[in-house]
Amino acid sequence: MRTEKPGSIRERISQNALQFRVVSVFFSFVVLFALFAFSSKNFLNVQNVKVIAFNASLLIIVASGEAFVVLTRNLDVSVGSIIGLTGYLIAKTAAAHLFGGVELILMALLIGAILGALNGLAVAYGRVPSIVATLGTLSIYRGITYIIGHGIEVPSGALPRWMIRGADATVLGVPFVVIIAVFIVALLTYLLRNVPLFRRIYAVGSSPAAAVSYGLRSNRVVLLAYIMCGTLVGLAGFLYASRVGTITVNLGRDWEMMALAAVVLGGVSTMGGSGNLVGVLFGAMILSTIDNGLVLAGAPEFWRMFIQGSAIVAAITVDALIERRIRSVFSHRKA
Repeated sequence: MRTEKPGSIRERISQNALQFRVVSVFFSFVVLFALFAFSSKNFLNVQNVKVIAFNASLLIIVASGEAFVVLTRNLDVSVGSIIGLTGYLIAKTAAAHLFGGVELILMALLIGAILGALNGLAVAYGRVPSIVATLGTLSIYRGITYIIGHGIEVPSGALPRWMIRGADATVLGVPFVVIIAVFIVALLTYLLRNVPLFRRIYAVGSSPAAAVSYGLRSNRVVLLAYIMCGTLVGLAGFLYASRVGTITVNLGRDWEMMALAAVVLGGVSTMGGSGNLVGVLFGAMILSTIDNGLVLAGAPEFWRMFIQGSAIVAAITVDALIERRIRSVFSHRKA
């Protein structure tokens, strides 16, 4: 009689639960999109669909970075401030014509990576709880943006034409930013599944103590996750600055809630070690669809905040129930 290892049983149960979450999120997106399409005559307008696609793509990029951190059983609530600081610095630099083209993109990636690394150093090596550390840097990064900007906005007329046009660029009718977002999800999914360095993110998130006992340097893995998060958010800051045109010191405010909502709604466990970026992609699409649909319906702003908060609470509750069920099955099997 064949005997299965308890670990393999636990892993298979977790994978089945995750697959169910991803499929359910996908169908939820389809249903919501159909409902808004039928309820609003302007929803399926080509221009409106492009707006949804652009907003969803930015959120996908930011949420993918957030997912790296959440997979390690940590949080980063400073992503909105990283978007704001990166976007403002890029806009000021572009308006001064100090750099152009690829140099600006690399600058955005570098700024994001540095800010993410500072978060990672505080959490991984300073042993500061992630929620405390990133709440602090949320205020610090936003404060730096105010100090640099003195509350003065950068008008769209001061930005290079290629930045403005680039945000609306399409390839065969598909917005270029959508292609970037899908490529990032595909690339990161491959890295997380096939590259040992990135697979360690799952190991550390599943059980930090066990990861250490197996010789994994969890602090380095956590630092890597925060650097990846910052780099992706820096890219989103550049794209966001290109899109909105007029850049204010409040750029990116509240994006931390949107990113976290997309991550947990997409099936990434807040307890770490479980989830994938395909689910995050659909989670971001759901939130962008809801946000756009409510705007067209003339709903008050607080409804968007209410729905985001409800999505986070519901997803965390589902995570807790799934984890409890897995532990129950696992403990019975061991007994």
